[in-house]
Amino acid sequence: MDLGFERRGEHTVLARRLFAWPFVITRTFHLDARPAHLLTVIQQTSSGAMHGDDHLRQRFTLGPGAAVHLASQGAAAVHRAHPGDLTRDHVEMRLGPDSYFEYLPEPRILFPGAALEQRIDIDCAETAVALVADGFGVHDPAGGVSAFRQLESTNSLRFEGGEPVLIDRQRVEGPLPRCAGQFAAFGSLLFIRRQPAHALEAVAAQLTAALAQDGLLYGAASPLPADAGIGIRIAASNISGLRRGTSLVRTCLRLMLFAAAPVERHRLATRD
Repeated sequence: MDLGFERRGEHTVLARRLFAWPFVITRTFHLDARPAHLLTVIQQTSSGAMHGDDHLRQRFTLGPGAAVHLASQGAAAVHRAHPGDLTRDHVEMRLGPDSYFEYLPEPRILFPGAALEQRIDIDCAETAVALVADGFGVHDPAGGVSAFRQLESTNSLRFEGGEPVLIDRQRVEGPLPRCAGQFAAFGSLLFIRRQPAHALEAVAAQLTAALAQDGLLYGAASPLPADAGIGIRIAASNISGLRRGTSLVRTCLRLMLFAAAPVERHRLATRD
């Protein structure tokens, strides 16, 4: 899937729409009064799941001044992979000057035997702002303790095509370690915005305090290297809790950036 967005006057438009099975993109939405040029896009898949030999690739390009909120239709199940196979998902983002991108797909659900390798590569203009999320939960439909096989995730961030300022790698092999305790869903968010260190520290403290108010979440935020933004980690007992934590972070940042909370997507059913 290859989507390109451009700012045209007071609106952002989907200027390039290339996709093949299993991806589906239908209509887009302008929901928010602030920022008024923000375009909401819901990425769908006709398969509804990721399978052992799937190799998926996505690219998102935002031109100067474009603003996009990208969501997915629901949490994506990652099914069993045969020994030697991996489910692969590679996402590329190219964000132009003064662009704004919220990449907030639903978490992955790792079923027994799942083996997922995912990569997110972000190349930003110095003045671009983005909130990029990825997360996963575990589930055994038989109600037992059968484990996913592995999750390997790499997120990289660079500015203007330069050397990476951040490479964040994690590898988890099932079952979840005992130290995970009550938590079965885990998420990472990158808030990308170049600011002085003291400003980033203040925002990180604000986000950490907001997450702490939800007694069912464990979360914290800290500045990224090279004054590139803020990294946030969230642990929850289930996917629903992880969604709640992600929504909380998104709302805090929208209020800070635009002095307005985001319109919730359930209003798509009642608003054109």
